[in-house]
Amino acid sequence: MNTDPRRAGGRTPDDEPVVIGAGLRPVEDRLRRALDSDARSITPGDRLGAILTEAHTSESSTGARHHRWFLPAAAAAAAVLVAGTVWAVNRPSGSNPPVAATSSTSGTPSPSVSSGTPSTTPSSVPTQTASGPTAPASTSPTVVPPATAPTSVPVYYLGPLREGSDQVRLFREFVSAPVATPVTPEAKALAALRLAMGPAPKGSQYQSAWTGVTPQSVTVGADSIQVRLSTGSDTAGLATEQLVWTVQAALAKPLPVRFELADGGKEVSPGHPVSSTFNRPSDQMAVLEQVAPIWVDAPARNGVVKAGAALTASGVASTFEANVEWEVLRDGASFEKGFTTASAGAPARGTYRLTTTKPLTAGSYVLRVFESSAKDGSLAAEQRIPFTAR
Repeated sequence: MNTDPRRAGGRTPDDEPVVIGAGLRPVEDRLRRALDSDARSITPGDRLGAILTEAHTSESSTGARHHRWFLPAAAAAAAVLVAGTVWAVNRPSGSNPPVAATSSTSGTPSPSVSSGTPSTTPSSVPTQTASGPTAPASTSPTVVPPATAPTSVPVYYLGPLREGSDQVRLFREFVSAPVATPVTPEAKALAALRLAMGPAPKGSQYQSAWTGVTPQSVTVGADSIQVRLSTGSDTAGLATEQLVWTVQAALAKPLPVRFELADGGKEVSPGHPVSSTFNRPSDQMAVLEQVAPIWVDAPARNGVVKAGAALTASGVASTFEANVEWEVLRDGASFEKGFTTASAGAPARGTYRLTTTKPLTAGSYVLRVFESSAKDGSLAAEQRIPFTAR
C-alpha cells in the first residue's frame, strides 16, 4: 500500500486542480462576438450576378475581401498562442508522465519503436526477394566413360596401288587405339573397325568408303563372326572386303563374317547382300586382287624414331623375285636409298627388313618402299610412311 500522500506528478491532495485554457475565456468571448456579428451581416440572396462582377474586379478589391477575414483569423491564431503559453506556465512541476507503466526495479530500457516488435498489419514491401521457379535437381545418374587402354590393332585401309593409280587395294597398318578395359577380342575388333571406317590418317592417300556409317557391335560365335553396322555403304569395290580383313585380323580368327544392318538394309555394299557370308580368299592370286603387294609395319605412320641412330624398317611384300626397293626422303630430297629381299616372292607373301647405313639427324622424313616393273622399270607399287626423328 502506498503511504506517500503525494500523488503521481508530485502534487498533494490539497492542491487545486489546474483547468487547462482557463485564461483564454476572454479571448474566446471576443472571438465568438466577432464571428456572430459578421454572420448577422450576411443577407442570403441571389448572388450570381455579384459573384460574376467580383470575379472581374481589380486586385485591390480582392485584397479588401481578404482583409475582411483577417481579424477573425488573427484572433484565432492569438487564441492558440495564448492557450499554449498558459498551459506551459501552469503545468505541474513533476516529470512527464511515462508513455507506458514500467517497473521501478527493472533495469531494462523500454523497447523503442524500432525494437522490431512484430506488427499485425501486413507490409506492402515483401520481406524476401521473389525468385523464379527453381529447376528440379537432376536425378539422372552421372555417366562415367569406361576406362580405356591404348592397344595396337591391325587396320586395313583402302588406297591406290601407287600415286595416281585408279587401282585400289587394301593396306594394312598397325595403329594404337583406345580400347575399353578389360580389353577383349571383340573390343579390339570394334576399335579396329572404327579406324578402318573413319577418316583417312594424316599424310596418307587412303580413301573412306564408309562416310556416315558406324560399327555398332562385334560378336564371335562358334562358327562365324557377326558384325552389326548402322547402315550399308554405297561404294562398290573392296568396301565389304575391307571390313572382313580388318575384323578377322583383329580377332586373329579366319571365321566367315556375317553382317547385320540396323536400318534393315539389304546390302552391305553394292553386290554384297547381308544374306551372304564373307571370307578372305585362300588363293594367292585372288589375294593379290584385294591387298597391296607392299605393306610397311614399322615405323608407324606419323611415328617417332630415335635421332642419331640408323633407321630400321620392316613389313610384308609380294614382289617379283622378292625384290624390295626403298628410299628415305628428307624435305623431299633423297637422304638414303637401297634394296632388300623379302622372305618369299610373288605370288606368295614374305616379310622384309631394311636398315639405313647413315644415322638420322633430327627432323621429318618419309620412308617409301616400292616395287619396280620387271618389264620396263616403271613404278609398279608403292607405300609411303611419314615419320619424325627426335
